[in-house]
Amino acid sequence: MKKFYESMIIIKPLSEEETNQTIETVKNFLTEREAEIDNVNVWGLRRLAYEIEKQADGYYVILYFTLEPNHIKALENFYRLNENIIRFNVIKKDKK
Repeated sequence: MKKFYESMIIIKPLSEEETNQTIETVKNFLTEREAEIDNVNVWGLRRLAYEIEKQADGYYVILYFTLEPNHIKALENFYRLNENIIRFNVIKKDKK
């Protein structure tokens, strides 16, 4: 049974094209696993509280989606392997 999740990712400050490409890669990863993406909330470039991987700024994106729980580990591994994503979290939420 699919569950509702919220995932925040912080992307390195890249060009607009590279940032959009990273977001599309994440969305494609989710849709390949039959996730239903409800909303993608782009906060944009923000100052980080502390440097991460020598970066002072990061591009914040929040995704809301439903997905089978057995795919969450694969999603987290995907985030770890993507060199453009410097931080992430995935939280199980109650449906809206």
